Amino acid sequence: MKVKNLAFVVAAIVMAACSSNKVQGDDTEIGAALVDSVVKPIEASEVSEARPKAKESSMWTEKAVEKQIQACFEDVNKMAASDGIDIGLLDNKYCSKDYLELKGNLEKKIQKGEVMFEGDHGHHWTAGIATPIFVDSLKAELMSKEQAQAEVWLKDSCDNRGYMELELYLENGAWKIHNWIDTDVYPFGTLFNWMQNVYDGNYDDEENVEEE
Repeated sequence: MKVKNLAFVVAAIVMAACSSNKVQGDDTEIGAALVDSVVKPIEASEVSEARPKAKESSMWTEKAVEKQIQACFEDVNKMAASDGIDIGLLDNKYCSKDYLELKGNLEKKIQKGEVMFEGDHGHHWTAGIATPIFVDSLKAELMSKEQAQAEVWLKDSCDNRGYMELELYLENGAWKIHNWIDTDVYPFGTLFNWMQNVYDGNYDDEENVEEE
């Protein structure tokens, strides 16, 4: 008698559970969907997009900017000591994509005789002083995660002094020089602006003319 009663109770429990699942079937499906959305594994690509690459994040420091600028002048000195300074090679290695694109487009117009531009004769790599060039003082400042500015004080073996104010972009994990800023040397205040204005056919630095 006790065995029959136990079997009856078990059967009743199973039937009740089945009945409950049928009534709450929609809720169960919703719950399962919610669980799936919570425990769904995150793809590796989603993680890489959500956080910066380790190499790039390590470059977001003033020290990284300064190290890159030091490397520029090490190359300037190596070239000067061997076959001479190759301005094009230095530009291609250390300048931003926007700078190189503008330079390339300007050179095409020069070759066609559409504009006249002699450039700064490599002043943006030597600051007008002799080689070897020594970085006497260097100060970099991050403006954002992709932009920086730097002030560079240079000297040569005869103690001649030079100065550069640079604007840099972080591109593909490396700091690239985008612009040289010097209102005393460059028309329109910077090398990039000067090149852009010449490309557009504008040779008059109206601001400097008004000041004079």
